[in-house]
Amino acid sequence: MESIPRNVILDLLPAYIAGEASEETKAIIDEYAKHDPQITRLIRAGSLGLTEASEIDAPVHLEMKAIRRIRSTVRRQMAYIFLGTVALLMVPLVAMQFTSEVDWSPSDFIVMGVMLFSAGLTYILISKMRDNLIYRLGVGIAVVTGFVLVWINLAVGIIGSEDNPLNMMYFGVLLIGILGALLSLFRPRGMMYSLYATAIAQFLVPFIGLLIRGLQMDPVDMQPGVFGIIILNTFFAMLFLVSATLFRIAAKAEKK
Repeated sequence: MESIPRNVILDLLPAYIAGEASEETKAIIDEYAKHDPQITRLIRAGSLGLTEASEIDAPVHLEMKAIRRIRSTVRRQMAYIFLGTVALLMVPLVAMQFTSEVDWSPSDFIVMGVMLFSAGLTYILISKMRDNLIYRLGVGIAVVTGFVLVWINLAVGIIGSEDNPLNMMYFGVLLIGILGALLSLFRPRGMMYSLYATAIAQFLVPFIGLLIRGLQMDPVDMQPGVFGIIILNTFFAMLFLVSATLFRIAAKAEKK
């Protein structure tokens, strides 16, 4: 890789970060980055949509070209997420015109809009950290599982009604995964351990609830019952385990 001028690598980075480079070009840049920490930092900054490339010793025109390309890519992807969010919110809005079964308040639309946009943006930013289909699939499953978990919890609650304070434990479950991902810098092996911990915490929630308050529920909230709550938590835990397994596969692939 020493024979390839550094400026050439810098000129190819925008296409690499945007996911538009050929497999051969990606392999060349990956190999070059192993021996150039500054190139690695620029790739990481671009994957996160950041502009810390100013700290890197690179020709100004090439650096600015890379930054502009990164910003353009991130803005385009955010626009897609926004349009997708609006399209999904149109479903309940249209349904409200034909049936009284769907009755969303303005705050419902705002909360759901924020959740959808946040989930989409989270997937885009994290999945760009690795050009690996298995890694991205793991991110997708984790994000969707977390989204559905929050949605159910806010809408009707998992333990009793949505007003039951025991349901706050689920936000702690997600916090474990988020902190683990941040501390591991989104590396596959670190993500694997974070999702394993998240799955364990998810599975333990109903048992912790039993110890604390006996899964207290109002009579009208007794369905699906304690057993049903354990089954539902196990289902979510299994999804987090699937995500962790995919990150494990991605970590092994990186070592090869």
